[in-house]
Amino acid sequence: MKGFGNKEIKSRLTINDLVKEKIIKKAHKFYQKGDINSSLQCFESCIEKGLQDPKIISEYGIILYQTGSLEKAINIFEQGILNYPNNPDLYANLSNIYKFKGDLIKAENLIKKSFDLNPKSTIILNNLISILITRKQFYEAKKFALLSLKTDQPNSDTFYNLGIVYSNIHHYQEAIIYFKESIKFDDENYGANLNLGAVLLKLNRFDESEKYLNTSLKLNPQSYEAYFNLGQLYLFTNKFLDSERYFRKSLCICKNNDEVYKYLGIAEFMNFNKNSSNSIKKAIELNPSKNISHVVNSVIKLKDNKGPKEHYHKNPYDNFGDNPIILHRQIQEDLISTLYRRNTSNLNTIDNNPHSGNAIGSDYFLFKDDDPILNALQNDLKNITSDFFNSEIFIEDAFFRILQGEGQVEKHMHIGIIDKLERLNLYKHKFSLVYYLKTGDDDCSEPGYLTFYNPDDKVLPKPGMIIMFPSDRPHSVLYNGKSDRMILSINFYSY
Repeated sequence: MKGFGNKEIKSRLTINDLVKEKIIKKAHKFYQKGDINSSLQCFESCIEKGLQDPKIISEYGIILYQTGSLEKAINIFEQGILNYPNNPDLYANLSNIYKFKGDLIKAENLIKKSFDLNPKSTIILNNLISILITRKQFYEAKKFALLSLKTDQPNSDTFYNLGIVYSNIHHYQEAIIYFKESIKFDDENYGANLNLGAVLLKLNRFDESEKYLNTSLKLNPQSYEAYFNLGQLYLFTNKFLDSERYFRKSLCICKNNDEVYKYLGIAEFMNFNKNSSNSIKKAIELNPSKNISHVVNSVIKLKDNKGPKEHYHKNPYDNFGDNPIILHRQIQEDLISTLYRRNTSNLNTIDNNPHSGNAIGSDYFLFKDDDPILNALQNDLKNITSDFFNSEIFIEDAFFRILQGEGQVEKHMHIGIIDKLERLNLYKHKFSLVYYLKTGDDDCSEPGYLTFYNPDDKVLPKPGMIIMFPSDRPHSVLYNGKSDRMILSINFYSY
């Protein structure tokens, strides 16, 4: 019969579907007008009538979350997951709430479940990466961040997350590339401009850094981070008045930030501002744990003749002599096995790293985790150094390195740009320690002498040996054995 042959069969909307659509449209109108309570009542009416689906649950839960009803939103999403266990959006939305609450473990578990259900979603993948970054699981984040490049729709956030990951594992050149890609997708991406400026600042590329930091400030005039980074930039380029001004602007937005007060105090000291000591004391008051603010406070007291002058002459830097200090500590096998289990990077891929050859190593925050074996080691090293120098000790960084056979550590020092600021001269309070856990093969042509310069000297380490020296003393290592050579190192300030 005419008319029947090619007609498509269309699914008909049920009465319940029509009622549901009508209520949801009404809810959206109320929401757009700002009548949140009426909008919520519409969603509740749908649920009470049994007209719910994952989309309605998500919209209802999101509005509850946005209006501060977190526990009710959690209950709604949890019930929704029980009813629709294969809907990825419900897990993702509940993950966002737990992330907001600071429960990152639950947030990570939920977003991973969402990702398992919908691995092609760029939004879900970027949310997962963001949580891993917040948890400082950068190597795990890197795995998913690289996977995000293979999605159909990479966006500004995709490249931004990659930039954040690479900047945190000290692959600065890759970080620069990805932040710039992020900005190509969205030149008004505040975070990409801010973090690109920060990475360039770390590399002392001041002109480029200033450009991106100023852009981030235009995009977000209330960014205390942008003012703070610009303050550092002007400090390191000897524009001390500008530096003070930008640190104060940062403090107007973020009133109780110990890092900003610390840098303000340094800028004031460099500018002969008598308030420098007060700013440093405020930084210590806000963060009384041992940190570099205590070192700066001690130095300022000495420079301003507010402390006992004889203490300054006891600074071991001035009396260190030409030879390094050599001590010993017994090696525990469980320490070596603990280090072998930790995440490492190929040191050849890390910017500004002096290692080459078969070299791997950790990040610079070895003692950040609550590991009993590493905690015991940290306490021992603090006691060893503070007893030897007869002073307080602040460990700035801690890391381990493994030469897995032939490798080289090129001539280098362990001082940063802040240590080099004239008048402050923090380098005179900074020292390096190398603890040898495995020294490899002694019978090869290059057994791994620790070679010093200015003046020249060299030491052939043995397992358990601790070698200490001023951080501004250049040193290098050349090794061509076959067995692993493992060291643990700290850089610390004595004050």
